[in-house]
Amino acid sequence: MNAQITDADWALALDTVRRARLSSFHCAVASLNPDGSPHVTPIGSVLLDTRSHTGLYIDVFNVHLARNVTADPRITILAVDSGPIRWGRALVRGHFDRTPGVQLTSTVGPSRRAAPDEAERFRAIVGPLARLRGGRTMWSDLTRVRDLAVSSVRPIRLGTMTSR
Repeated sequence: MNAQITDADWALALDTVRRARLSSFHCAVASLNPDGSPHVTPIGSVLLDTRSHTGLYIDVFNVHLARNVTADPRITILAVDSGPIRWGRALVRGHFDRTPGVQLTSTVGPSRRAAPDEAERFRAIVGPLARLRGGRTMWSDLTRVRDLAVSSVRPIRLGTMTSR
């Protein structure tokens, strides 16, 4: 385990990534283009491991991201719970009970074949949506993944809205 990440930080990351998938169906993954400019890709398959500061994402559609992380494996993942009830409640109260998002600084491994349990874990998340026409298009090929090694978890700060 990475000494920089506390158990509380990792619990926050696990919960926020889960809530981001539920509310917006993705996390934003920022990588570097060859010229040093940023590139952001929506990834709906970020799966964090509950026991270690690692995770993975399905690596099928992301041609630009794949090219970038092959050249420079450093990324930042932004996971935000964008649920309207959470935000509405915070706006009425004048603060969030807990941060609505986290930034995960990570390093990406090479593309590899997905283990059957990894593909099944993602299928369990999307559930019956995978049987819809768009779901079949999006998630019929879950054969490739990339591992993530998370080196830091930073809660999103929104001024006094997140000062508690």
